Amino acid sequence: MTIAEKLLARASGNAYVRPGEVVFAQVDLAMSHDAIAGPVGQLFYQHFGQEAKVWAGDRIVLVADHFIQINDIRTDPKAPVMHQQMVQFAKEQDCHLLDVVSPGEAAGICHVLLPEQGFIRPGMVIAGTDSHSCTYGAFGCFSTGVGTTDMANIFATGDMWLRVPATLRFDLEGTLPPHLSAKDIMLFILGQIGGDGAIGNVMEFRGSLIEQLPIDERMTLANMAVECGAMCGIMAPDATTRAYVQARTQTPFEEILGDPDAEYAHHYHFDLSRLEPQIARPPKPDNVVGISELDDIPITRAFIGSCTGGKLHDLAAAAAVLKGNSVAPSVSLFVVPASQEVRQQAEALGYLAILEQAGATLLKSGCGACINAGMGTLGSEEVGIYATNRNFKGRSGDPTAQNYLASPRTVALSAIAGKITANP
Repeated sequence: MTIAEKLLARASGNAYVRPGEVVFAQVDLAMSHDAIAGPVGQLFYQHFGQEAKVWAGDRIVLVADHFIQINDIRTDPKAPVMHQQMVQFAKEQDCHLLDVVSPGEAAGICHVLLPEQGFIRPGMVIAGTDSHSCTYGAFGCFSTGVGTTDMANIFATGDMWLRVPATLRFDLEGTLPPHLSAKDIMLFILGQIGGDGAIGNVMEFRGSLIEQLPIDERMTLANMAVECGAMCGIMAPDATTRAYVQARTQTPFEEILGDPDAEYAHHYHFDLSRLEPQIARPPKPDNVVGISELDDIPITRAFIGSCTGGKLHDLAAAAAVLKGNSVAPSVSLFVVPASQEVRQQAEALGYLAILEQAGATLLKSGCGACINAGMGTLGSEEVGIYATNRNFKGRSGDPTAQNYLASPRTVALSAIAGKITANP
């Protein structure tokens, strides 16, 4: 069996599972956030009774991050109500609550915050009411996004119904050229297989190149598996995983590895030694070209943040090129540390000072502009380059705007030049 199949076999009490089988898998952790936790809670009480209790409050984590800043850019009276509903549910059910640290300021974006806080460990099965819940596969977990009704049932029973997915294997080999990143790798893969290239499947990332990547970069790969339509992006835990997790939790865990003779639905092999910076053109993340194929594209906005582009490694890459340089007068550059821990580390390492001196505007932690719900969004007819995960029409601002996706380094270099470029 593959890693994903082994995880689902164990979680469903089976010795063996194969793709296509339907199982009820026990969930080790459930996550929801302020954009949907309130409605999930209402469904839970509606179906299981007003006095019902969740299956395990200590295995449910609720996070304030999605719509907590939306009233900074437009009036939305529902957002604070939904936030309060989530807080109330957490108190009633004794769930973990990772709430705002001040008005509009998240403790962190859920997909960065949960690993930081020690909730994510190898060998887990995790469900979240967010499509990017696949991020946790970077730690050797089966982790996937579910809908409101499924999560209400998980709250009650602790298990989820699913059809065992097939696994696509991606062997990534070679030595990544200097200054290229996991974002470039993932955009390249998107360009190769398309936004529907992994629908309903698991993307398992392997190879010598994975071994070279720090955890932050592995999280970017797993995070964007859903842009290919995958249920889950996953990679085997190793010494890098172990060091990260053991620094954040004393809870024991079991690492699950795939069998050497596991069967895969498809096997991709990419040597990325000659990869160039990749750009996703609007209006889809799979509309990808190498930067050498791109015409001159002037920009007015640049954004470094989100669960994909606001981690410490991302801010370090941006600071490295912005040091001693200035953002072009025609460009507004916004930077959002993905969590309070990232913000504190970036400040201690001098990254935030470099970014501000270069002319970047630092914003509060949260999802914000990535989902058109905070400062840094694109205005009418604007052209921007964002280190986020999606560039659909209207995703990060006005539907007439154009959004190009790139690595944090490329975003920073483009902000300096006033046009999309990867040249220092």
